[in-house]
Amino acid sequence: MFLNILVAVDGSSSSRRALEQAIDIARAMNSMLTLVTVAPPPSPYVARAGVSGETMRNELDKWAERILAEAAAAVPDDLIAHTVRRSGHAGPEIERELERGHYDLLVLGSRSRGRAREGLLGSVNGYLHFHSRVPLLSVPDGTGQLSYPRTL
Repeated sequence: MFLNILVAVDGSSSSRRALEQAIDIARAMNSMLTLVTVAPPPSPYVARAGVSGETMRNELDKWAERILAEAAAAVPDDLIAHTVRRSGHAGPEIERELERGHYDLLVLGSRSRGRAREGLLGSVNGYLHFHSRVPLLSVPDGTGQLSYPRTL
């Protein structure tokens, strides 16, 4: 039974679908939801674009707040939902929140990048698959499209 569910949101279509799935589970099990988003650290190269690190950090914080507000607005009034905003690298920050909040289930979207792109670009899903101590529900975006080019 999942009584305390953590949902990672980032504004992507797979993240929105993950939230929908988490809402369905929470309703069925009378669970509490916590929505988490992670503002990434600013790249050290932003200065080359003429942007200060602090300005970029403020913009990333605003982005994270907007994502959380949109996700919280999508949660029906009959469910209890809390929000958590963290800063840093998504995988380790979500893992820290999992440990802090004693959650029963982690729900997050999957971009279905494929093994090659995942190997090059990394994957929050992959990281959490190996580091999470709770069940993980990975929800694809539902387009049915492969995210890498197919060759014959």
